[in-house]
Amino acid sequence: MNKKNLFGSRLAVLIFAVLGFNFAAKAQNPECKDKLIAFEEFIRENSYDQTIYNRWKELKQQCPTESETIYLLGEKILSQKVDQANTAEEKSPLITELLNLYDEHDKVFPNNKRGNRINKALLLYENKSGDSREVFTFLDKAFQLDNTEFTNPEVLNIYSELLVSQYGKKEIELTSDQLLAKLDQIAEKVQVELKKSNQIKDNLTLKSQTAKLTAEEQNSLQQSKLSISELTIVAENVNAGIDKQANCEVLLSFYQKNFHKNSENALWLERVSDRLDAKKCKSDFFVKVTEKLYALSPTAKSAYAMGMIARNARNTPQTIEYFTRSAELQTDVNKKAELYYLIATTYGYPEKEKAREFAKKALEIKPNFGKSYIFISQLYSYSTRDCESNNAFESKALFWLAAETAKKAGTVDPSMKKTADQLAADFTKKAPSKQEISQAKRKAGEQISFKCWIGESVSIPKL
Repeated sequence: MNKKNLFGSRLAVLIFAVLGFNFAAKAQNPECKDKLIAFEEFIRENSYDQTIYNRWKELKQQCPTESETIYLLGEKILSQKVDQANTAEEKSPLITELLNLYDEHDKVFPNNKRGNRINKALLLYENKSGDSREVFTFLDKAFQLDNTEFTNPEVLNIYSELLVSQYGKKEIELTSDQLLAKLDQIAEKVQVELKKSNQIKDNLTLKSQTAKLTAEEQNSLQQSKLSISELTIVAENVNAGIDKQANCEVLLSFYQKNFHKNSENALWLERVSDRLDAKKCKSDFFVKVTEKLYALSPTAKSAYAMGMIARNARNTPQTIEYFTRSAELQTDVNKKAELYYLIATTYGYPEKEKAREFAKKALEIKPNFGKSYIFISQLYSYSTRDCESNNAFESKALFWLAAETAKKAGTVDPSMKKTADQLAADFTKKAPSKQEISQAKRKAGEQISFKCWIGESVSIPKL
């Protein structure tokens, strides 16, 4: 297939997609309607050539208000001509024509919701036509008028990068607070889109556990994962832009001035709490924002944030209370296991039985969570005084139980095998020797039970 026919085939696919939808009409002119139908048939029956462009242009001039289809077909035709142009000189008039078409589309069909300001910005940006300020102006105006059209992560990223760049070059007149306000608006839009994509992913992932997804659902699941990945990058870039422009003092001042009008806005509170936490801007205001967020929206994330505040204040009971609540609200198995493990380590050695209880909870929901076995083995190894028996032999025998438990980590999680085996070897060195077994008149295979908090038993190994 030659280049011209390949181009025609690609154009046909795009045009047929346009023809598959019914678009709004401004007027019902029988003659124009017939001409549009005839043009659609002509497209279906012919490969692309200049004739299609000429006939489309004639149709638009004669029937500019007949149907949105005329403008959408024109967009596809002109976009392909721009792509096929070999030089900047060839592209320039085509780009101008397409820019004008977007304007005409908005003028004739003002409620079209096609995001033509964004389309104009992308046309200039992708073809390196015009200057960055012009691209930014299109995007900025579009965002301020209706940011619901900003669903493409690439567009959000371009907008945020140009905003920071234009500000840095002093090509736009903004105060520091105005810049932060715009970046915060972009951050909120990214936040909203991320929540939408995560909701789709979570719902479909949950459904897939009990039923087979349709092809359409599988595609939606993959698209949601892709969007999450791309939006996460945008969020990181926006946050980097904020970090570059503001230290803790500036951020706290900005957010404090905006707290009153946003005190019931959970999205805003979540964003501020995350930003101040990431920036390590610890203050009474950070605590105030996080407490308000938890009161409005007690999620796994906000409960965790409250737990971290309590931990920093060395309030262990509250820390455990919030972390437990976070684990209860968490739906992600991996995160839930990590939370139970965090609770276990928060109880730690002073409360070994409770620590083991939560380490086991992590294993219940994630059986290959090897870290729990490592931690439990260490709890056992530190319990020789807690579980004193009538003789030193049985106290030292606890190290056999610790070694057995440590080895389980490597069994359930091969990536931990080296660490688990080394720890088990260290414990075994501290356990009774062959000579000590003989002196205690014990033999391999005998059970030793520990009646303290441990409530477990171990067999004497054959040495």
